[in-house]
Amino acid sequence: MVPVWAANFKNPFIVPCELAIMRHYEIVKIKRDGAVEIPMDYAYELGLLEGAYFLIEVDTDLNEIHMERIALPGKRLAEVELVVEDRPGVLAKISGLFGRHGVNILFSESEELSAIGLAGIVAVVDIGGVGNLDDLRRELESLPEVREVYLNPLD
Repeated sequence: MVPVWAANFKNPFIVPCELAIMRHYEIVKIKRDGAVEIPMDYAYELGLLEGAYFLIEVDTDLNEIHMERIALPGKRLAEVELVVEDRPGVLAKISGLFGRHGVNILFSESEELSAIGLAGIVAVVDIGGVGNLDDLRRELESLPEVREVYLNPLD
């Protein structure tokens, strides 16, 4: 009998790529001060290089950590936190401003701030192409829809 997923393929013995992806598991012991040593073959595959930037998402309810590489070494990054009016087009206006300043958005997330008509935006951006960070901050603050701006360069 041919599996249901294979019914749409000419050769049922060729597994589609999205079905062939496997997770790899490794038991590691936590070192002093919470340090985790990742096996070298996984580190290489993930791009765990000295100076690379990773976003770490922690879920304390599930006791899980998720890591995602967001930039290779040599990038000049900043964390951006904004409180804005929750209206259509605001994110597009901010993205356009970033583009005009040479900012590359590497990660962003936004959500409503309850029923008060505001939204929070968090982003990690590459500011390597930005001439003056203070000019960028001032222009963000001058947008009528933006209520708060936090712009913090990462080292």
